[in-house]
Amino acid sequence: TALRESEERYRRLVELSPDGIGVYVDGRIVFVNAAYARIFGARRPEELIGKPVMEVVHPDFRPIVADRMRRMLAEDKPVPLIAGKFIRLDGTPIDVEVRAASFRSQGEVAIQVICRDISDRKATERALHTSIERFHQLAEAMPQIVWTSNPGGGIDYASPAFAEYTGMKNGDAPGLRWLEAVHPGDRPTAAAGREKGQREGIPYTMEFRLRRHDGVYRWHLVSAVPIRDENGVLVKWFGSAVDVDDRKTSEEKANRLATRLAATLESITDAFVTLDREWRITYMNKEAERLLQTTRADVLGKVVWDEFKDAAAFEKQYRRAIAENRMVEFQEPYAPLGLWVEARAYPSDDGLAVYFRDITEKRELEARLSQAQRLEAVGQLTGGIAHDFNNLLTVIMGNAEALAHRLEHDPALRALAELTATAAERGADLTQRLLAFARKQALEPKAVDVAALLAGMDDLLRRALGEHVEIELVRGAGLWTAFVDTVQLESAVLNLCINARDAMPEGGRLTIETANAVLDDTYAGNHEEVAPGEYVMVAISDTGTGMPPEIVAHAFEPFFTTKEVGKGTGLGLSMVHGFVKQSGGHVKIYTELGHGTTIKLYLPKAADGEERAAAKPGTEEIKGGSERILLVEDDNQVREHVAMQLADLGYNVTAVANGADALNAMKKDAFALLFTDVVMPGGMNGRQLADEARKRYPALRILFSSGYTDNAIVHHGRLDPGVHLLNKPYRRSDLAAKIRQALAD
Repeated sequence: TALRESEERYRRLVELSPDGIGVYVDGRIVFVNAAYARIFGARRPEELIGKPVMEVVHPDFRPIVADRMRRMLAEDKPVPLIAGKFIRLDGTPIDVEVRAASFRSQGEVAIQVICRDISDRKATERALHTSIERFHQLAEAMPQIVWTSNPGGGIDYASPAFAEYTGMKNGDAPGLRWLEAVHPGDRPTAAAGREKGQREGIPYTMEFRLRRHDGVYRWHLVSAVPIRDENGVLVKWFGSAVDVDDRKTSEEKANRLATRLAATLESITDAFVTLDREWRITYMNKEAERLLQTTRADVLGKVVWDEFKDAAAFEKQYRRAIAENRMVEFQEPYAPLGLWVEARAYPSDDGLAVYFRDITEKRELEARLSQAQRLEAVGQLTGGIAHDFNNLLTVIMGNAEALAHRLEHDPALRALAELTATAAERGADLTQRLLAFARKQALEPKAVDVAALLAGMDDLLRRALGEHVEIELVRGAGLWTAFVDTVQLESAVLNLCINARDAMPEGGRLTIETANAVLDDTYAGNHEEVAPGEYVMVAISDTGTGMPPEIVAHAFEPFFTTKEVGKGTGLGLSMVHGFVKQSGGHVKIYTELGHGTTIKLYLPKAADGEERAAAKPGTEEIKGGSERILLVEDDNQVREHVAMQLADLGYNVTAVANGADALNAMKKDAFALLFTDVVMPGGMNGRQLADEARKRYPALRILFSSGYTDNAIVHHGRLDPGVHLLNKPYRRSDLAAKIRQALAD
């Protein structure tokens, strides 16, 4: 019973075994299980019983099987595991793995075999071998290095390119740790990349330097893919290394060039912007950020027209540069920022490169320069005509005055003479205003108490402005003395007050304020021709209509006026401006439409010890004399007229036309006074004549006369110390007074 049970268990074990089990006696099959039948293509085990063993062995493998069976029977030892080719009943070849052992049963020797179909495994091995062969063939044909390594990094295969690069033999690569060929400076990066790939199971790509056979390191782009088994265990790394040293060198050169270019673009004074073909902003330097009041982070990648509104003129020019494929240079205002911009747009295949700069100040300077040149031209014209014009006015005014004096018995003719004299005076005033504007008048500045001077003008101003204008004088405490020509200051104040009256046709309030003022470096830096320092400020304010900015911009220009034709010469403010600037001061307009205007005069403070201005003399009787006077005048009419005037005043007069004649005359006679014109032809002007005469005759008194003062007796807009000057044209009373003053000096 126990034997039957054991045999039954054995039979069930055999039948359930996944391996094929068979028994051979005398070379024939006597038993097979179901798995054996399935391996060899039998539907039932009975189909194989009695068949020769060699019928299921492939003819190519039969000699090996027969030899192993003989040896097993002869030596009575199990046959080691063998694998070989077999065939199914239908003739299909298969790969089978077999173990065999002999035993005796009922006096006969039998062979028991255990076999397993390994056809799938063999097919996989063959496919893998083919794949590896193909991989090797491909790797050996590739110019770049191809390698495989074990999980620890040891190289187990390297393509010929590796041996060629490193100088190793093909058999030297296996076992080499790849990290040893990496540049020492790059090993931490390379190791970290591989460890990250191994840890996360992801491919990696990085660049590092590999040592060449001659010791030179070259940059390579290294990529590796981790190979894992079915359980996810890393079993191999497959990788490649491409020499990118030339590209890397080029990139480094390009990067250095780009860095230098970027540094250049950041350091240039021009703003610089690049746009692509879709008008998106691709680059902007710091100057562009500053000028456009934005940041790169806010605008890069955005369409320029969306970011900068009201730029239609710029868009037109940029599109023209692209359409015509040429550089376009232009100047346009950009209203949102209140700027004038000068731009150059350069088209390229990528888009547009634009250089631009703020030329607002430049345009203002050019406008001021242009205005200054125009004003200088007017000044030169004024100076050119002033001398001759004033000579004519001297004759006209003097003769008209003489006629008026002699025609006291004929009121009608006397009125005509006086009218002529008045017209000549107006002409003289016009010329004087032009000279004041051109800063070519001769100033006689003194230390002046400005508040007292303005108080003395109170009656004059009230008569000139009328009852409908209320006048208020506001004097600052501790007011400094100013260093200024009193006559010209009075004229300037009167001009400004009359302008203020005209700005208040319905009446109003006029305030004249004085105060001490200090203009610092910042203020001086923001205003032309202003020196920092201490000034006496005179502010004249009205409650009139005010002026718009475009009027203020031209207010100081000669002949500019907003009054009706015949109501003004346009020289009032230009005269004030010229006088103040020539005096070393500053003038500023503050105005608002509908609220009035304030004009501030900043007059230079007088230094300690400056001579104070004398009180204005009252009307004096015209006095003459009997002294001997040498008159030097190149204009015939003026010379005859003045000689006659001096003779009429009782003087003994000798009149000559030039300096040479004057020196000759002084050799013959002694003179008390040399009365000479400043500007004369012939190589010797009035100052040179006076200097030479003083050398010869130290006691000789000198009086100059001129219709246009040049640098002969005037420097920095002021008369030289000790110089007496009678400006043309002049009245008979002025002539008489100056002659006596010069003789008394």
